[in-house]
Amino acid sequence: MKDYKIIIIKIGSALISSDANKSNNLIQSIASQVNTYIKKGINFVIVTSGAISQGQKILNVTHKPDELESLQALAAIGQQQLMGMYERSFQKYNLLTAQVLLTHDDMNDMQRYSNSKATIKKILSLNVIPIINENDVVATDEIKLGDNDTLAAMVSNLIDADLMVILTNQKGLYDKNPDIHSDATLIKKCDIKNIDINEYDSNSKSNFGTGGFKTKLQAVKIASTSGTDTIVASGFESDVITKIFNGDDVGTYFESD
Repeated sequence: MKDYKIIIIKIGSALISSDANKSNNLIQSIASQVNTYIKKGINFVIVTSGAISQGQKILNVTHKPDELESLQALAAIGQQQLMGMYERSFQKYNLLTAQVLLTHDDMNDMQRYSNSKATIKKILSLNVIPIINENDVVATDEIKLGDNDTLAAMVSNLIDADLMVILTNQKGLYDKNPDIHSDATLIKKCDIKNIDINEYDSNSKSNFGTGGFKTKLQAVKIASTSGTDTIVASGFESDVITKIFNGDDVGTYFESD
């Protein structure tokens, strides 16, 4: 484990949508682990998905709609509940959180990029944890593709993060699809330059998420350009953040150049 000081944790929709109790337990577990390392001087930024799925829960919508306006309405309805889950979990450890809603346009416009960077840096300096989500109500790109993987990578570049941890419902990158091949082997360490991302199916995704493993590899590539290492691991792994800090054999590790 390197001397990481700024860490991005990306939590996918598949982890916080399947069951309300499990979702809260997962976020509370993350909060507990983050609390341990904040005390050691490490800064954390969380990029979360889940506003749309929370909206589905509130309105008892069982099937995710296809219409853009319906997705955006669900995001608006679910965002407050999503932030409440994080706020309550971190308050148990006397940790404050701040909601930050971004779009890809914020990353591509020089002035807005600079403002976003300054704001997030200031939030961290106040010992507050930024909880970042795509502003789905006004943005369309992330609803259609990405599941915030790309946003997490962009935020990593924005604030010069040392490590990006993508938590998903898979244990990491396999040499073949583990859902189809029983003999699939988990790749423990990988160089993103040696992977042909186009070989991966972007339509491989969960019922709640919007991107498959292809978007995660694309995010790894984006993050690596600014020297950010990445670990892709299962959010269902017990004490996964602690295990990463302990150097345990968990997930797939992508070292940046």
